[in-house]
Amino acid sequence: MFQEKIAQHYAQLGRNQKKIADFLTQQYHEAAFMNAFALSQRLGVDPATVTRFAQRLGYAGYPELLREIQATVKKELRVAYQRPVDKDDEAGLFLQALAQEKENLERAMTHIRGDTITAVVAALRAARNLYVVAQGLAKNPARLFVFQLRGLLGMPAQLVAAEQLGAPMLLSTLTEEDVVMGVSLSALHDDTAEMLGLARHRGAQTIGLAASHTSPTASNANLVLVCSGETTTGMPSVAIVTAVLTALVQVIALQETERMGDLKAGLLENLNWLLEEKGEKRIQADDILRQL
Repeated sequence: MFQEKIAQHYAQLGRNQKKIADFLTQQYHEAAFMNAFALSQRLGVDPATVTRFAQRLGYAGYPELLREIQATVKKELRVAYQRPVDKDDEAGLFLQALAQEKENLERAMTHIRGDTITAVVAALRAARNLYVVAQGLAKNPARLFVFQLRGLLGMPAQLVAAEQLGAPMLLSTLTEEDVVMGVSLSALHDDTAEMLGLARHRGAQTIGLAASHTSPTASNANLVLVCSGETTTGMPSVAIVTAVLTALVQVIALQETERMGDLKAGLLENLNWLLEEKGEKRIQADDILRQL
């Protein structure tokens, strides 16, 4: 896909070509209606720069790149017209917000490649230690992800608050056997990206959950999952990041059958002991995960 091709070449692009790359990854819905000349006028660059940019990515020219952008937009479009919602219509606003999150999720399903998921899951399962770095709004989804990996699967996962001075200390023992995952909702510079850069310098495998292919977090990650999406208020979507992380946990859980078996057996024994102490009915193994 064009976003991944842009990400692969981004570091080697010139200033004007990076301007084109940023626009196409962050505002591709608008770019889908622009030919090379219109795009050059919009960004204040030479039309020839647009052509060379497309060729740098491996396309014959900009029209071929534009067709791929338009195909992506067509996949995302589900509703041609949405009824305006009055600010006092709470039910309408609620449904509109849910529809926006649905669109965010569909976009992620379109943009995240299967081979990337395979590589991410393999890295997470093989990690000697997993450090999940996040800050701001991204910290709560990251915390839940770490809790599920440690609590459900007993994996060596640890949350690292990127904005704290202690973050470099927590990453001081990194080796090539460790994995550092950065979870970021920002398309701008943030401390999460710096911690990923530090991890790469130390030789650790890095994974980025980023708002765009060209965000600093994505640029510092070996593997990138793009979780772009806004809410009806214009804030970044926490729901899409939570959904992607939850899906990763479920994939790992389905493959880590021995870990899940140990969890179920231990949890069943503990819960039934507690229920017997209360004089209540024991539960069966099939019902155990519903107690979580």
